[in-house]
Amino acid sequence: MRPLWLLLLFLLAACGADQGLPAEPLRFVEANLPPAYLGEPYRVELVAAGGVRPYRYESKGKLPEGLAFKDGVIAGTPKAKGEARFEVTVRDAGLSAVTRTFTLRVTDPPPPAFRFALPPVAVADPFIVVARLEGRRTLGFEARFELGALRPDLKTLKVAEGALYLVRYDEKTGVLGLDLAYKKPASGGEVFRLTLVPEKKALYKRIPYRARFLDEKGKPFAASERVAFAEEGSGKYAFSDLVRLARNWGKRAKKDEALEGDLNKDGRVDEADLALLKADYRWAWPEKKAKPPQSQGTPRKSSSTPEESSSLP
Repeated sequence: MRPLWLLLLFLLAACGADQGLPAEPLRFVEANLPPAYLGEPYRVELVAAGGVRPYRYESKGKLPEGLAFKDGVIAGTPKAKGEARFEVTVRDAGLSAVTRTFTLRVTDPPPPAFRFALPPVAVADPFIVVARLEGRRTLGFEARFELGALRPDLKTLKVAEGALYLVRYDEKTGVLGLDLAYKKPASGGEVFRLTLVPEKKALYKRIPYRARFLDEKGKPFAASERVAFAEEGSGKYAFSDLVRLARNWGKRAKKDEALEGDLNKDGRVDEADLALLKADYRWAWPEKKAKPPQSQGTPRKSSSTPEESSSLP
Protein backbone atom coordinates (compact mmCIF):
# COMPACT_ATOMS: atom_id res chain seq x y z
CA MET A 1 0.00 0.00 0.00
CA ARG A 2 2.81 2.38 0.86
CA PRO A 3 4.56 2.10 -2.55
CA LEU A 4 1.23 2.94 -4.25
CA TRP A 5 0.86 6.06 -2.10
CA LEU A 6 4.40 7.22 -2.95
CA LEU A 7 3.70 6.67 -6.66
CA LEU A 8 0.55 8.75 -6.41
CA LEU A 9 2.48 11.63 -4.81
CA PHE A 10 5.10 11.46 -7.55
CA LEU A 11 2.44 11.60 -10.28
CA LEU A 12 0.73 14.57 -8.64
CA ALA A 13 4.03 16.45 -8.38
CA ALA A 14 4.84 15.77 -12.01
CA CYS A 15 1.36 16.89 -13.00
CA GLY A 16 1.78 20.11 -11.04
CA ALA A 17 5.11 20.83 -12.72
CA ASP A 18 3.55 20.28 -16.14
CA GLN A 19 0.83 22.75 -15.26
CA GLY A 20 3.44 25.41 -14.48
CA LEU A 21 3.28 25.46 -10.71
CA PRO A 22 6.09 27.69 -9.43
CA ALA A 23 9.33 26.04 -8.45
CA GLU A 24 10.63 29.34 -7.00
CA PRO A 25 9.29 32.84 -6.30
CA LEU A 26 8.86 35.27 -9.16
CA ARG A 27 11.78 37.71 -9.41
CA PHE A 28 13.88 39.93 -11.68
CA VAL A 29 17.28 38.58 -12.69
CA GLU A 30 18.85 42.03 -13.31
CA ALA A 31 20.16 44.03 -10.39
CA ASN A 32 21.34 47.08 -12.37
CA LEU A 33 21.01 48.40 -15.90
CA PRO A 34 24.11 49.09 -18.01
CA PRO A 35 24.56 52.77 -18.88
CA ALA A 36 23.29 54.15 -22.17
CA TYR A 37 25.47 56.38 -24.33
CA LEU A 38 24.29 59.59 -25.91
CA GLY A 39 23.47 59.16 -29.60
CA GLU A 40 24.19 55.41 -29.67
CA PRO A 41 21.62 52.60 -30.03
CA TYR A 42 20.64 50.94 -26.75
CA ARG A 43 18.81 47.70 -26.09
CA VAL A 44 18.39 45.80 -22.83
CA GLU A 45 15.94 42.99 -22.13
CA LEU A 46 14.72 42.68 -18.54
CA VAL A 47 14.64 39.01 -17.59
CA ALA A 48 12.35 37.48 -14.99
CA ALA A 49 12.63 34.03 -13.41
CA GLY A 50 10.50 31.82 -11.21
CA GLY A 51 6.73 32.01 -10.99
CA VAL A 52 4.53 30.62 -13.75
CA ARG A 53 5.09 31.54 -17.37
CA PRO A 54 4.15 33.47 -19.46
CA TYR A 55 5.16 36.84 -18.02
CA ARG A 56 3.69 40.30 -18.65
CA TYR A 57 5.70 43.48 -18.12
CA GLU A 58 4.52 46.98 -17.29
CA SER A 59 6.50 50.15 -16.71
CA LYS A 60 5.67 53.28 -14.72
CA GLY A 61 7.69 56.46 -14.94
CA LYS A 62 9.57 58.37 -17.63
CA LEU A 63 12.50 56.82 -19.46
CA PRO A 64 15.34 58.93 -20.91
CA GLU A 65 14.36 60.79 -24.07
CA GLY A 66 14.72 58.55 -27.11
CA LEU A 67 14.17 55.27 -25.23
CA ALA A 68 10.95 53.25 -25.00
CA PHE A 69 9.74 50.22 -23.03
CA LYS A 70 7.85 47.32 -24.63
CA ASP A 71 7.39 43.70 -23.55
CA GLY A 72 10.25 43.88 -21.06
CA VAL A 73 12.69 45.48 -23.52
CA ILE A 74 14.21 48.96 -23.23
CA ALA A 75 15.38 50.14 -26.63
CA GLY A 76 16.09 53.25 -28.67
CA THR A 77 18.74 55.93 -29.07
CA PRO A 78 19.21 58.37 -26.17
CA LYS A 79 18.92 62.03 -27.14
CA ALA A 80 20.00 63.71 -23.90
CA LYS A 81 22.32 63.02 -20.99
CA GLY A 82 20.86 62.48 -17.54
CA GLU A 83 19.44 59.92 -15.13
CA ALA A 84 15.97 58.39 -15.01
CA ARG A 85 14.26 56.31 -12.33
CA PHE A 86 11.25 54.18 -13.24
CA GLU A 87 9.37 51.13 -12.01
CA VAL A 88 8.88 47.87 -13.85
CA THR A 89 6.31 45.29 -12.76
CA VAL A 90 6.35 41.71 -13.96
CA ARG A 91 3.23 39.53 -13.59
CA ASP A 92 3.04 35.80 -14.15
CA ALA A 93 0.26 33.39 -15.10
CA GLY A 94 -0.29 32.54 -11.44
CA LEU A 95 -1.24 36.19 -10.71
CA SER A 96 1.96 36.86 -8.77
CA ALA A 97 3.61 40.25 -9.31
CA VAL A 98 6.97 41.80 -8.49
CA THR A 99 7.91 45.47 -8.87
CA ARG A 100 11.43 46.85 -8.98
CA THR A 101 12.77 50.39 -9.36
CA PHE A 102 15.52 50.79 -11.96
CA THR A 103 17.90 53.66 -12.57
CA LEU A 104 19.22 54.29 -16.07
CA ARG A 105 22.04 56.77 -16.74
CA VAL A 106 22.74 58.32 -20.12
CA THR A 107 26.34 59.55 -20.43
CA ASP A 108 28.86 60.56 -23.06
CA PRO A 109 30.45 57.56 -24.79
CA PRO A 110 33.72 56.62 -23.04
CA PRO A 111 36.92 56.77 -25.08
CA PRO A 112 38.96 53.67 -25.87
CA ALA A 113 41.78 52.64 -23.53
CA PHE A 114 45.25 51.12 -23.79
CA ARG A 115 46.12 47.83 -22.12
CA PHE A 116 49.75 46.82 -21.78
CA ALA A 117 51.39 43.41 -21.65
CA LEU A 118 54.24 43.86 -19.15
CA PRO A 119 56.60 41.35 -17.47
CA PRO A 120 54.97 39.75 -14.40
CA VAL A 121 58.23 39.85 -12.42
CA ALA A 122 60.97 42.38 -11.71
CA VAL A 123 63.29 42.81 -14.71
CA ALA A 124 66.66 44.43 -15.33
CA ASP A 125 67.06 43.47 -19.00
CA PRO A 126 65.32 45.00 -22.04
CA PHE A 127 61.84 43.66 -22.71
CA ILE A 128 59.09 44.11 -25.28
CA VAL A 129 55.92 45.90 -24.23
CA VAL A 130 52.76 45.28 -26.26
CA ALA A 131 50.02 47.92 -26.23
CA ARG A 132 46.50 46.88 -27.18
CA LEU A 133 43.44 48.99 -27.82
CA GLU A 134 40.23 48.17 -25.97
CA GLY A 135 36.78 49.65 -26.04
CA ARG A 136 35.14 51.80 -28.63
CA ARG A 137 36.04 52.34 -32.26
CA THR A 138 38.47 55.15 -32.93
CA LEU A 139 39.84 56.99 -35.93
CA GLY A 140 43.05 57.87 -34.13
CA PHE A 141 44.67 59.36 -31.06
CA GLU A 142 47.33 61.62 -29.60
CA ALA A 143 48.94 59.67 -26.74
CA ARG A 144 51.67 60.57 -24.26
CA PHE A 145 53.16 57.67 -22.32
CA GLU A 146 55.09 58.43 -19.12
CA LEU A 147 57.87 55.85 -19.22
CA GLY A 148 59.75 56.98 -16.12
CA ALA A 149 62.80 54.79 -15.65
CA LEU A 150 62.22 52.97 -18.94
CA ARG A 151 64.04 54.09 -22.07
CA PRO A 152 62.48 53.21 -25.44
CA ASP A 153 64.48 51.73 -28.29
CA LEU A 154 62.57 53.51 -31.07
CA LYS A 155 64.26 51.46 -33.77
CA THR A 156 62.23 48.47 -32.57
CA LEU A 157 58.84 50.22 -32.73
CA LYS A 158 56.25 48.30 -34.74
CA VAL A 159 52.81 49.81 -35.28
CA ALA A 160 49.66 48.05 -36.47
CA GLU A 161 48.94 47.98 -40.18
CA GLY A 162 46.46 50.44 -41.59
CA ALA A 163 47.75 53.53 -39.77
CA LEU A 164 49.94 56.58 -40.22
CA TYR A 165 51.90 57.78 -37.23
CA LEU A 166 54.60 60.03 -35.79
CA VAL A 167 56.64 59.27 -32.69
CA ARG A 168 58.75 61.47 -30.44
CA TYR A 169 60.59 60.78 -27.20
CA ASP A 170 61.46 63.56 -24.75
CA GLU A 171 64.50 62.34 -22.83
CA LYS A 172 64.25 65.16 -20.29
CA THR A 173 60.81 64.17 -19.03
CA GLY A 174 60.74 60.51 -20.04
CA VAL A 175 57.54 61.01 -22.06
CA LEU A 176 56.93 59.12 -25.29
CA GLY A 177 54.57 60.77 -27.76
CA LEU A 178 52.68 58.78 -30.38
CA ASP A 179 50.24 60.47 -32.76
CA LEU A 180 48.39 57.92 -34.86
CA ALA A 181 45.58 58.03 -37.40
CA TYR A 182 43.89 54.93 -38.83
CA LYS A 183 42.95 54.74 -42.48
CA LYS A 184 39.72 53.10 -41.32
CA PRO A 185 38.20 53.24 -37.80
CA ALA A 186 39.60 50.51 -35.56
CA SER A 187 38.58 48.85 -32.32
CA GLY A 188 40.60 46.36 -30.33
CA GLY A 189 43.77 44.62 -31.35
CA GLU A 190 47.42 45.43 -31.03
CA VAL A 191 48.40 49.08 -31.51
CA PHE A 192 52.16 48.86 -31.17
CA ARG A 193 55.04 46.94 -29.64
CA LEU A 194 58.32 48.42 -28.49
CA THR A 195 61.47 47.38 -26.66
CA LEU A 196 61.96 49.17 -23.35
CA VAL A 197 65.27 49.30 -21.47
CA PRO A 198 65.05 49.54 -17.64
CA GLU A 199 67.49 51.82 -15.86
CA LYS A 200 67.33 49.54 -12.84
CA LYS A 201 65.75 46.26 -11.89
CA ALA A 202 62.14 46.75 -10.92
CA LEU A 203 58.60 45.44 -11.32
CA TYR A 204 56.79 47.60 -13.85
CA LYS A 205 53.08 47.17 -13.16
CA ARG A 206 51.70 49.85 -15.46
CA ILE A 207 52.54 52.65 -17.87
CA PRO A 208 50.71 55.90 -17.07
CA TYR A 209 49.45 57.78 -20.11
CA ARG A 210 47.28 60.63 -21.28
CA ALA A 211 45.46 60.34 -24.58
CA ARG A 212 42.98 62.18 -26.75
CA PHE A 213 40.92 59.81 -28.92
CA LEU A 214 38.73 60.53 -31.93
CA ASP A 215 35.51 58.60 -32.45
CA GLU A 216 34.89 56.83 -35.75
CA LYS A 217 33.44 60.03 -37.24
CA GLY A 218 36.59 61.97 -36.39
CA LYS A 219 35.18 63.91 -33.43
CA PRO A 220 36.89 63.87 -30.01
CA PHE A 221 35.27 61.79 -27.30
CA ALA A 222 33.95 64.06 -24.56
CA ALA A 223 36.38 62.65 -21.99
CA SER A 224 39.25 63.14 -24.44
CA GLU A 225 38.40 66.82 -24.82
CA ARG A 226 39.24 67.29 -21.15
CA VAL A 227 42.81 65.97 -21.57
CA ALA A 228 45.04 69.04 -21.40
CA PHE A 229 47.75 69.26 -24.04
CA ALA A 230 49.62 72.40 -25.05
CA GLU A 231 51.03 72.92 -28.53
CA GLU A 232 54.81 73.16 -28.76
CA GLY A 233 56.68 74.98 -31.47
CA SER A 234 55.19 76.62 -34.54
CA GLY A 235 54.96 73.80 -37.04
CA LYS A 236 52.70 74.23 -40.04
CA TYR A 237 50.93 70.90 -39.61
CA ALA A 238 49.09 69.34 -36.67
CA PHE A 239 47.31 66.12 -35.69
CA SER A 240 44.24 67.09 -37.71
CA ASP A 241 46.38 67.07 -40.85
CA LEU A 242 47.63 63.58 -40.03
CA VAL A 243 43.99 62.44 -39.78
CA ARG A 244 43.23 63.93 -43.21
CA LEU A 245 46.19 62.12 -44.71
CA ALA A 246 45.04 58.81 -43.29
CA ARG A 247 41.45 59.28 -44.47
CA ASN A 248 42.55 59.92 -48.05
CA TRP A 249 45.69 57.79 -48.20
CA GLY A 250 46.30 56.49 -51.71
CA LYS A 251 43.53 58.58 -53.28
CA ARG A 252 43.87 60.80 -56.35
CA ALA A 253 42.12 64.12 -56.77
CA LYS A 254 39.39 64.49 -59.37
CA LYS A 255 39.87 67.07 -62.08
CA ASP A 256 39.68 70.64 -60.77
CA GLU A 257 39.01 69.42 -57.21
CA ALA A 258 41.18 69.74 -54.13
CA LEU A 259 41.90 66.64 -52.07
CA GLU A 260 42.29 66.90 -48.29
CA GLY A 261 45.70 65.63 -47.23
CA ASP A 262 47.33 66.49 -50.56
CA LEU A 263 49.89 68.77 -48.94
CA ASN A 264 52.16 69.16 -51.97
CA LYS A 265 49.23 69.67 -54.37
CA ASP A 266 50.33 66.98 -56.81
CA GLY A 267 46.88 65.43 -57.02
CA ARG A 268 47.45 62.43 -54.74
CA VAL A 269 47.98 61.61 -51.06
CA ASP A 270 51.08 59.52 -50.48
CA GLU A 271 54.52 59.29 -48.87
CA ALA A 272 55.54 62.69 -50.21
CA ASP A 273 52.74 64.37 -48.27
CA LEU A 274 53.62 62.45 -45.12
CA ALA A 275 57.24 63.58 -45.46
CA LEU A 276 56.10 67.22 -45.61
CA LEU A 277 53.98 66.78 -42.52
CA LYS A 278 56.83 65.11 -40.65
CA ALA A 279 59.26 67.88 -41.48
CA ASP A 280 57.01 70.66 -40.13
CA TYR A 281 54.82 69.00 -37.49
CA ARG A 282 53.49 70.87 -34.46
CA TRP A 283 53.44 68.56 -31.43
CA ALA A 284 51.00 68.92 -28.56
CA TRP A 285 52.46 67.92 -25.21
CA PRO A 286 51.05 67.54 -21.67
CA GLU A 287 50.67 70.94 -20.05
CA LYS A 288 52.03 69.57 -16.80
CA LYS A 289 55.35 67.91 -17.56
CA ALA A 290 56.09 64.55 -16.03
CA LYS A 291 58.73 64.72 -13.30
CA PRO A 292 62.13 63.35 -14.34
CA PRO A 293 62.57 59.94 -12.69
CA GLN A 294 65.20 59.39 -10.03
CA SER A 295 67.89 57.46 -11.82
CA GLN A 296 71.02 55.77 -10.58
CA GLY A 297 72.35 55.41 -14.09
CA THR A 298 73.48 57.86 -16.74
CA PRO A 299 71.67 61.23 -16.50
CA ARG A 300 69.18 61.95 -19.24
CA LYS A 301 69.96 64.43 -21.97
CA SER A 302 68.14 67.74 -21.75
CA SER A 303 67.01 67.78 -25.37
CA SER A 304 64.32 65.92 -27.24
CA THR A 305 64.49 64.92 -30.86
CA PRO A 306 61.53 64.05 -33.06
CA GLU A 307 61.89 60.63 -34.60
CA GLU A 308 60.90 59.70 -38.11
CA SER A 309 57.28 59.05 -38.92
CA SER A 310 56.22 56.11 -41.01
CA SER A 311 53.33 54.90 -43.06
CA LEU A 312 52.31 51.29 -43.01
CA PRO A 313 51.42 49.19 -46.03
